[in-house]
Amino acid sequence: MLDPLRLSSGLASLLLLALGACGGAAASGPAGASPAAAEEAPTESEIAQAQKPCGGSDEVHAHDLASGKATEAFAPCSKTGARDYSALVKIETLDEGVHIIIDATDDEVTLLGPDATQRDAVLVYPKGKGSVAVEVPLVKTRTGYRGDKIVLWDDLGKLTDDGTKIDVAIYDHDHSAQSTEEMHVSLAVSAGKSCEKAQDENMQTITMGAHGAKADLTDDQLGAPMHSSAFFSTCGLPDSANADICVAVKRGKPVGVSVALTPSNNRVAACIDRATRRLAFPMSEQLDVVHQKF
Repeated sequence: MLDPLRLSSGLASLLLLALGACGGAAASGPAGASPAAAEEAPTESEIAQAQKPCGGSDEVHAHDLASGKATEAFAPCSKTGARDYSALVKIETLDEGVHIIIDATDDEVTLLGPDATQRDAVLVYPKGKGSVAVEVPLVKTRTGYRGDKIVLWDDLGKLTDDGTKIDVAIYDHDHSAQSTEEMHVSLAVSAGKSCEKAQDENMQTITMGAHGAKADLTDDQLGAPMHSSAFFSTCGLPDSANADICVAVKRGKPVGVSVALTPSNNRVAACIDRATRRLAFPMSEQLDVVHQKF
């Protein structure tokens, strides 16, 4: 038979050990801060190493949609300096649209809050300020945060000549100082010069087949690279759609391209535009114009 007094004494000892263990854990760090939170805090040297150069507030960065290369732009820094906030904004062309990536250095990241006035946020206006905004999802890193967002082709405006000016609005909220700053990065995205603008800029244009015009290439010779749709076969032109392509050509290279689709489809039009600008044409010193419909 068990001794009740001995059993009670043993249980009391176990209870005291458990309470001591809990008390020891609570007393192992500053009040209100967990060891995990302390480990996540970046050091001053890590923040300094992660800082980016400060970009200009009025600068517009041009991104060539047809180049296949990414464009990088530095955002304006916080008024208190790059240690408080600095960021690199990168934009690249994808089949779905334009991919915007942001890599920010921020000494205090605040991702919780009802709106951009109370938390860190990056909003993208695909057609410039005043257009409908899309928010970039942000993920905290050791020295700030990272975010990426694909802006779909159909959310963009004009794709040729001056193209569309995308506005990236960055809101930096410091909870400790109860302050919010707003910085902007402007990105002008364009597939390149349009066929019409190339003609307007070249006063020596000879329209193929015009009465009295003397061309050094026949229509068939000049249009040979576009006799079939094979050059844009991967673009997915629907069977129910029609494509009207205008190309201004000089010295064997497209210097202006315009693609009109019926019904409108920016994704397919942008793909055909890129494919057309990669074509090689017969050499000619003058500016010639090729029209092709599919």
